[in-house]
Amino acid sequence: MTKPFLTKWTFLLKLRLFFIVLGLIIISIFLHLKVVPGGQITYSRDYDSWFKSSKGFIYGLTPAERVSLENGSLPKVIGDPVYFSLFTPRPFDRAKLTIEYRDHLSKETPLIETGVLIDKLVWRYDLKPLENKILDQLKFKWHRLEDGERLVLQASENYSNLADFENDLAKGKLKDCPAGPQACLAVYNYQLDLDYHLPNYQTTPPLIIDQPLRGTHQFYIYLNNEPLHLEFEFVDLNQDKEQDPITVILYSGAKVIAAPALADNNLNSENGRLEIKSLTLNEKSLPTGVYKVEVKVTDDVVIKKIVSSVGKLSFINKLWPVSKDKPLTFYTDANYLQVKILNPASLQVIKFGSENFPVTETYNQFTFKTGSSAVAKEINLSKDDVILENSGVFAVTPTSLFNPSLKKVDRYFKPLDAASYLIATYQTPLGSFGTGEIKTATAELNLRGAFRAAGKYSFMISIPGLSPEDGTADYLEIKRIKIELSGRTLWQKIFP
Repeated sequence: MTKPFLTKWTFLLKLRLFFIVLGLIIISIFLHLKVVPGGQITYSRDYDSWFKSSKGFIYGLTPAERVSLENGSLPKVIGDPVYFSLFTPRPFDRAKLTIEYRDHLSKETPLIETGVLIDKLVWRYDLKPLENKILDQLKFKWHRLEDGERLVLQASENYSNLADFENDLAKGKLKDCPAGPQACLAVYNYQLDLDYHLPNYQTTPPLIIDQPLRGTHQFYIYLNNEPLHLEFEFVDLNQDKEQDPITVILYSGAKVIAAPALADNNLNSENGRLEIKSLTLNEKSLPTGVYKVEVKVTDDVVIKKIVSSVGKLSFINKLWPVSKDKPLTFYTDANYLQVKILNPASLQVIKFGSENFPVTETYNQFTFKTGSSAVAKEINLSKDDVILENSGVFAVTPTSLFNPSLKKVDRYFKPLDAASYLIATYQTPLGSFGTGEIKTATAELNLRGAFRAAGKYSFMISIPGLSPEDGTADYLEIKRIKIELSGRTLWQKIFP
């Protein structure tokens, strides 16, 4: 029956049917790749196979000086950090990023992290763990409590279940920790806001910081039922033609309390012509506690002056002093200091603690450690325009220094010396832990609010401490990158 029926069709009719079916197939492929009606799609790049490379979607790794690309071999990450981008037909809500790699890293680089760009203005990535060898080792040395990805490690088995640990932590106390959780608890990839109060606090006189600071800075302030008044004076250097908006954000925990801003409407400013700007923040009814302030600007803006109504003010993780042609002194609570100098005229010998450390090259990050036991360790600079970083805080006076945050399990973390309890959100990578064996690690990333331009998301792979100039042959070999995206379906977009 079928054959006689088809034989009655003309050639033209068969040709039309063929093109209709072909068109439907093309439309289906287009909808899947461009619209992604089901809200889920996966992209991958296999560096071990030309056919599976999918180079039309995943681009990178860059910059070239941090990646070794030898003929016939997998790309080797030799410097920190490296970047790659992903083209997507539309925005998505979440990304599950899986990386297969061979680890040829030294003990000086125990962390591997990845993340997505969430703020291009200040070049901020939301980093999540791929591998933390410090935690992996302590899991077999310390007493362990686990609940899914949540991990609690204790040097002594003071708790046999997570419920008892959490109950004590909520009350601000832990066993064998008389000074409170801040003294003996460290965290990794875990948000924990404890009720912090400065002991024996007395109202402090106003603090005037007339040391100019370049680019974005964050700092903690402490209030004790007193009004908050912050005055900022800025200088827009206009060294480029990009817009330089200014925003000051006041946080209580993760909650934004205020965010006054100044738009940059001078789009035709002369190159190098300085612009003076100011902004004030006032809050009168804030309860006692710690608050965080983020001064969000580009590196084309200098914070010329800060006037604070309270004297307890500590900068978080980073300080970039500029525009002072005289020796400078700062203080930090960390026992290490990372230093980078961009201007050859600023090369110098830095005194940290009681030791002298030479900075001999530009654009190379130097790490210095001190044996000083002082709470506020002194930093002496003979010249300005030096980028100072660590996992602690910085202050302009020893009396203004305080650190309400918990210790972080970074690459300098020393168990027992720093903490007797650890809490983290973390999963050990799959695979063998022998040198050169394939490992598979996964990170869940939030894409809502992530920066996306020209259809591309930007991702980072970070291995703190990895440098091509350190004289070692350590590297991370990338075999495959897979990104599973999820978001709203076509039906949800049409009928939200």
